[in-house]
Amino acid sequence: MQCLKAAVQNGADAVYLGIKTFSARANADNFTFEELSEAVRYCHLRDVSVYLTLNTLIDDENMEMALNNAKKAHSCGIDGIIVQDLGLAVQIRKMLPDIRLHASTQMSIIHPKEAQFLKNLGFKRIIAAREATLDQIKMLVATGIEVEVFGHGSLCVCYSGQCELSYFNGGKSGNKGSCAQPCRLSYSLFADNRTVAAKNLLSTKDIAVMDDIDKVISAGVVSLKIEGRMKSPEYVAIITKTYRKAISGTLTDKDRQDAMMVFNREGFSKGYMFTQPGKEMMAYNFSGNTGIRIGTVTKVNKEKELIQIESSRNLINGDGISFKKSGIGMYVNILNKNGNLYGLICRNGVPEPNEPVYLTYDKELIEQAQKSYSDDFNRKVLISGHFSSKTGHKASFTVKDAKNNTYTAYSDIVSQKAKNPDADEDIIKNLTKTGNTVFEFESLTKDTDTATFLPSKSVNALRRDALEGLALLRQTVNISSVTDYFPRYENISISIMGIDRKPGISLFFFENRPDFDIRDIDADRIYMPYNMYQKYYYDNRVFSYIPIGVSLDDAEINQKRIISSSIGILAIPGEKVLDSGINCLNTYTADFLSGYENVKAIHLSHELPIDSIKRFAGLNKNISYEYLIYGRVAVMKTKYCIKSIFSKSGTSEEEMYLNDRQKKRIDIVTYPGCSTTYLLGAFTINNLANKELIRKSGADTLRINIYKESKEEIKDIIQRAK
Repeated sequence: MQCLKAAVQNGADAVYLGIKTFSARANADNFTFEELSEAVRYCHLRDVSVYLTLNTLIDDENMEMALNNAKKAHSCGIDGIIVQDLGLAVQIRKMLPDIRLHASTQMSIIHPKEAQFLKNLGFKRIIAAREATLDQIKMLVATGIEVEVFGHGSLCVCYSGQCELSYFNGGKSGNKGSCAQPCRLSYSLFADNRTVAAKNLLSTKDIAVMDDIDKVISAGVVSLKIEGRMKSPEYVAIITKTYRKAISGTLTDKDRQDAMMVFNREGFSKGYMFTQPGKEMMAYNFSGNTGIRIGTVTKVNKEKELIQIESSRNLINGDGISFKKSGIGMYVNILNKNGNLYGLICRNGVPEPNEPVYLTYDKELIEQAQKSYSDDFNRKVLISGHFSSKTGHKASFTVKDAKNNTYTAYSDIVSQKAKNPDADEDIIKNLTKTGNTVFEFESLTKDTDTATFLPSKSVNALRRDALEGLALLRQTVNISSVTDYFPRYENISISIMGIDRKPGISLFFFENRPDFDIRDIDADRIYMPYNMYQKYYYDNRVFSYIPIGVSLDDAEINQKRIISSSIGILAIPGEKVLDSGINCLNTYTADFLSGYENVKAIHLSHELPIDSIKRFAGLNKNISYEYLIYGRVAVMKTKYCIKSIFSKSGTSEEEMYLNDRQKKRIDIVTYPGCSTTYLLGAFTINNLANKELIRKSGADTLRINIYKESKEEIKDIIQRAK
C-alpha cells in the first residue's frame, strides 16, 4: 500500500497492482481483496484508475481460480485487467463483457496486425513490447487501440513473454511471475575457443525516456508505464514525480540526478525506442544499483579502519556510499570534515587509495520522498462550490467535481440575518478550509438574500457534510454487467480413452542447412528459417519460420505457409502453425486459436507437463497439437545482437557461444541482419523414452528441434520417435 500511495501522491494517473496469485511479480508484496477494496477507494477518491494484473500464463487447473479472482476484483471496483494469457482474456470477456482489458507487454506486441487482432478481440489498450521503435509505436497507434509504453524501469534483454531461461535453469517461470533473473548473472563469451568477454553480458541498463517525453506524446501514446512493483516506496515516489514534471515541462537537472540517484545500473538507456543500441544499452559490470560517482579515496589507514575521501557532493551521516572495485558498501559515519574532504570510519572493510566513490543512498532525498506520501492529503482534487442561503430557511452547500459528481448538504439550523454586512464573506472563507481532505476549491460562489448569520459550528458541519458526501460519491463502486457464464475445469471433456495412434513428426531447423536435401527427411511438417523458404516452397511440408521481431508484412508477401509465435499471422492468408512462443498452456487458449482459418497446428508450451497433454485431445480434431520430444530450446529471444557487438568484424557471422557460471554452453543463433538473436539452452530435451506415454496422452505431432545434428542423426531421431 505504501508504494501505491507513493505513486498516487506524486502524480500517477493510474496504478497496476497484483493480488496474491497470477501476477507477473509473484514475489512482490501483493494485495488481498480487502486491501484491494481499500486501494480502489483511495485511488478513485483522487481520480486515479486501478488496474488488476493477471498477466501470467494460467494452467487449466488454475483457470477457475483466476476467473474467480477477476470477478472478485471487479466487485471491488477495479477499472480494468491486464492479461497475458489469451485463453484467460477470452473467458474474462465472456464473464465480464464490459471490463477494460489491457494486453500485457508479456504478449510482445510490436506489429500492427497484432494490435488489430487484440482490438478485434475487445482489448482497449496494449502495452507495447519494449523492443518497439518509435515508428513502430506510431503504427500501433494508427490501428485505433490505446497504446501504452514503458518509460522507466528494468529492460528485459529478452522479449517479454518469450524468456524461458529461468524456467529451464531452475523451474522458476518468468511466464508465471517467478523469474529468478539469470540475465543479471555473469557469463563468458567464446569465439574460436577463445574468451571474448566475461562479465554480465545479458544485463541491461534501466530505460529512461524522461528527456524524450515530447516525442513519446507526439507519437500518440496514451500512457507511460513506470516500473513500481518490487521497488521501494521512495523509488516510486521519486520516479513518478520525475515523469510528472517531465510531462508538464518543468524537469530540472536535479530531477534527473535524483532519478539516477535512487536507482541506476551504470546509467540509463533509451532502450530500443529511438535507436538500435549496442553496448551503451548494457550494464556489463554491475547488476545492482551503481549510484552516482561523487569522488575518490585520497587516504587510507587500514589498521584504524579510517579513510579520507574527496567528494563533489555534501555528505551527511546516514548517506550510503560504495566502492565498486573493492566491493565495499557502507553508511557514512563522518569523523571530520574539511571543505570537500571527509574523514570516514569504515567498519565493513577498507577500500584502496584512488578508488572511485559512489553515492548510492541520499538520506535527505529519501526523507523528502517519504514525506511526499506520508501525507494522504498532499494530492488535491479541484472542485467547485455554491453556497445558498435565505433568511428563515436552512442554508445549502453544493459541491461538484470535474466528473459532475454533485452533492448538496444542508445546515442544521435556519439562516438568520447577520448584523455584520461582511458575514457572507466570513462564511465563504470558512467553507474553503478543506483541511485534511483531498479537495481544494477551484471556485466558490454564493447566492444569499441578505448578509447571513450561521454559527461557525454549523458552517463547519455544513462543509464537512458536503465534502464527505462528495467523497462517498467518488468512491462508490459502479459494477458493470456480469454474465452467468463461468467455465468449470471438471466439465472440460477429455475424449482419449483407448487412444493408440501413430503421431506425426514435425522438424524445426534453427539454422539453414544447405548440406543436405530435405526430400530425404521423413517428416509431416518441416520448419525452415524464412530466408530459405523460397528454396523449398515446392514442398508442401515446408513452413517458413518467422522469428519474433521480423516484419509480418514481408511474410505476407513472400510466404504461403508460415510458422510463428506472433498472433499477427492469424490475419495472413495461407496455412499457418502457431509456435511455442504463442504460450498455449491451457485448453482455453488452444480452443480459441484453433477456431481461426487455416491454423494447421499449435505447438504447446514447453512448460506443459506430459500428463496434461490429454486435455487437448478432446478439442478441435482438425488441429494438430505439437509437443517437443527432442531438441534444444530457444530459452531467450532477443533484439540484442551480442555477436555483432563483440565479433572482430562487427557482424553476426562469427560463430560464438556463452558459458554460464557452471560452464554450461549456451549457443547463439542469429537471423538475417541480426534482427533477432536466439540463445539455445545448454541442454537437449530428450523425451524419446517417454514417446509411448506422450502418444497415449493424445499428442498427435511430436516436434523435433534441430541445431547441429547431422543428417544421419536426424534420421535416427525421427526413426526413434516414430
